[in-house]
Amino acid sequence: MESLSFVAAPTALARGPEPQASEVDALAPCPACDAPALELLATRAAAEAFARRARAFHAARLRSRRADELDERASFTQEDAAELLRCERCELVVRWPKPDPQALVRAYAEDRVPQDRLVEMIAAQVAIHRRQVPVLRRLIGPGPRRLVEVGSFVGGFLAVARTVGWSAVGIDPNPRLVEDARGRGFDVRQGTLESTAGELGRDVDAVAIWNTFDQLGDPHPVLAEAAALLRAGGVLALRVPHGLAFRTLHALEARAHGSRRRFLEACLGWNNLLSFPYLHGYGIASLDRVVVPHGFRRVLVRGDVLGPLAGRATRGFARAEERTVKRLQRIWIRIQARRGASALPAAPWLDVYYRREPASRTRASV
Repeated sequence: MESLSFVAAPTALARGPEPQASEVDALAPCPACDAPALELLATRAAAEAFARRARAFHAARLRSRRADELDERASFTQEDAAELLRCERCELVVRWPKPDPQALVRAYAEDRVPQDRLVEMIAAQVAIHRRQVPVLRRLIGPGPRRLVEVGSFVGGFLAVARTVGWSAVGIDPNPRLVEDARGRGFDVRQGTLESTAGELGRDVDAVAIWNTFDQLGDPHPVLAEAAALLRAGGVLALRVPHGLAFRTLHALEARAHGSRRRFLEACLGWNNLLSFPYLHGYGIASLDRVVVPHGFRRVLVRGDVLGPLAGRATRGFARAEERTVKRLQRIWIRIQARRGASALPAAPWLDVYYRREPASRTRASV
């Protein structure tokens, strides 16, 4: 892994069609740090080429030809054609144009999870949250605790929270997922944090937003509600795709050859970063710009990989590939952390934890 040291990523990704003029007439200021303008990272045509490559990667690793099996792994969340923009100041990566926030909520509410995949998806979530819950427990302390999860999806975090004695409430806009989770005994409210906050009380010990924060069209209303729910000293836990890692790993792969190039392609593919199916690719600096003004102080950053994608429809060699690649990625991330690479450019996902400051020390809200 020594040879895979960080190199500065170029301002345009090195794959796909030749760069073209931006389809955006006037690039907007950065939504995280208010830099005057975002830069073009990939044209719409280049972004579409990334998406085709992601589908080809996963199609070659599936036994099944079912469209939903491929869509879940390759499209993931956002699949409409869009340009990719970046902020030079805070390293935020953004899909452009951004969809209407209400349209996003409606799309999530209408999403369908195949019933025969539900068990696998719950198991995949449980696997990743078993690694996160001990970290969160150290931050909020032992004993009974009250938590809220925004975007509870199939209930993996709620299941692990139950095993350590926490009282956790989930929130999700999808009525089918809410009904299923309730059927398994979880307390899940249908809607958004803004629409359900009045039901949740105050002095919550933690608000967790795993794999959902990056899909918020406007994160500020959610952050304001989270700050109001949390007790002083309570914890906000975020898990986001890492925009800097997206750029870095693509740039490294473009320059690599042979087995190193195949390894880097697998790093991207098994973390849903061969393409960019997210609204935002945050980094530590861009998260701080968005979160801290709501009265939070960052206390911990952990680089990680995406939870398991392989399932019954995945070929045997691909199951082994995913396990091996992600084990090596975790080693790579630990090496970077020990060497003081605070931005963790090899980490495809970031877990970032913030503590709610006492009211007397909070800054003005955004």
